[in-house]
Amino acid sequence: MAKFRFAFLLQLSRDNREEAARTMQTASGKLNSARQKLDQVNAYRNEYRARLTQSAQGGITVTQYRDYQLFLGRLDTAAEQQALEVQRAQVEYERCKAEWMECEKKVKAFEALEERHEAAELRREGQREQKLNDEFNSRPKVNGPNGP
Repeated sequence: MAKFRFAFLLQLSRDNREEAARTMQTASGKLNSARQKLDQVNAYRNEYRARLTQSAQGGITVTQYRDYQLFLGRLDTAAEQQALEVQRAQVEYERCKAEWMECEKKVKAFEALEERHEAAELRREGQREQKLNDEFNSRPKVNGPNGP
């Protein structure tokens, strides 16, 4: 059977696909981590607001109220920054996913070529065998020493 002449490119495309999959997995991990951090910041911000409300009901000084507000402002800024980080991580993940999908398309194309190559080789092998059988069967039969 003749060697598939694109075997090297098929292997290279498979290697590229694996690398792209690893990169996409890393990007997915970073995206999940960024989302978790955003959830944590938002949860803490909500908890801190609840504490402010509870403290305000019990009575707090203007200075304490101002300090609560300043800290809430910092938490709001942190949440905004983390939301931007989530967006950046999402964009990076989508880029990695698109790259992986492109690699996957190349692998599928080379695999389809390989399958066609193998099918053609099997057809040729079958034709060679048929030709040999036809030649063998078309030869005159020679009777052996014990012939009729």
